[in-house]
Amino acid sequence: MARWRRLMISGAAIAALAFGLYSLVGTGPGVNNGDDDSAADPEPGLTLRDVTLEQPDDQGQLLWRVRGREVTYSSDQQVAFITRPDGELFQDGEVIYDVIADTGEVRENGSVILLRGNIVATGVKNGSILKGNEMEWRPQDDVLIMRDQITGTHPQLRAVADEARVFNRENRMELAGNVVANTVVADTQSDPWLKLQAQELVWFWADERIDSAQPLRVEQFKRNAITDVVVGQRGTVNLANQLVALRGQVAMQMLEIPLNMTSEALDWQVAEEQVTVNQPLTLVHPENRIRVTARQGRMDLAEQQIFLSQDVVAVGEANQSRMTSDRLNWNVDTQTLVAEGSVNYRQVNPNVNLNGARAVGRLDDQTVVVDGGRVVTEIVPN
Repeated sequence: MARWRRLMISGAAIAALAFGLYSLVGTGPGVNNGDDDSAADPEPGLTLRDVTLEQPDDQGQLLWRVRGREVTYSSDQQVAFITRPDGELFQDGEVIYDVIADTGEVRENGSVILLRGNIVATGVKNGSILKGNEMEWRPQDDVLIMRDQITGTHPQLRAVADEARVFNRENRMELAGNVVANTVVADTQSDPWLKLQAQELVWFWADERIDSAQPLRVEQFKRNAITDVVVGQRGTVNLANQLVALRGQVAMQMLEIPLNMTSEALDWQVAEEQVTVNQPLTLVHPENRIRVTARQGRMDLAEQQIFLSQDVVAVGEANQSRMTSDRLNWNVDTQTLVAEGSVNYRQVNPNVNLNGARAVGRLDDQTVVVDGGRVVTEIVPN
């Protein structure tokens, strides 16, 4: 017995049945009035027009309501096939999603709703709009699953994926398979925005946070052109304060400077254009062939200033110059280095070794001045 069915049949359907429609498809359904479960069981293969199906929980609160142009029941009375379903999904007695599709099915005593073809699910409370070609609603598990050419829009985010799972009580959406998500801005020509790529993303829309336990790629766009790219093995993007935190084999390309950075951890405050690295890092300027390593550092991308500390080593690969220090300020725009604390500068041609408390200069053209404290200069002729 299909105990889940509650039918509301429009006047047109009732009139059609009264004039003999049901003689073609069955003996006609019963309408559930709440007193007799058996009255809700339609005849096998029966087709009805303009029907509304509903499913309440044990407390009488609706789990879903779906209207259809036509509803046809399977021979075992376990499945209702719906043409042009249009309905609402409920939680705690309130509508959380409005849904439409080409076709639908009600299965498992009303505990599963399946929709197919041109699906649009509109979140009444969270403001999201999900589109796809296959949807599954399991109200008892509080999960809405969307598959096949998924696109989603929200005031925070736009995304595409192979699958989306929405857990409304937890304000959480899991995106899986070729996920691409873009942050939403008023004007993409004037406002910077981020593009996220991963195989899996978990979005907590109430917290305005995105987590990825899988490799994550984040690109920043300005005037619709990529300016910065960062990748890591896992990460978190806080949309509220625009903080990107990546961990594990982190690599960042600053395309406008240009400069490349690698480390095991990175915190990027996107709006302030500040990058903090509290792990050993390596910086490479590919054009001038400058390589710098340190225990930790901070980058001001707007001013193109880099501040490094602890075991700093700067190498000019083109001319084999090398500078070590406790602290280093690197102006990437002018390529000027200011080193402080236990400074040592060496170069090969001509062979020079300088020690001091402070040094200022450029490695690419070997113009370095070492001063402060006791300076020891060693020149070895070729």
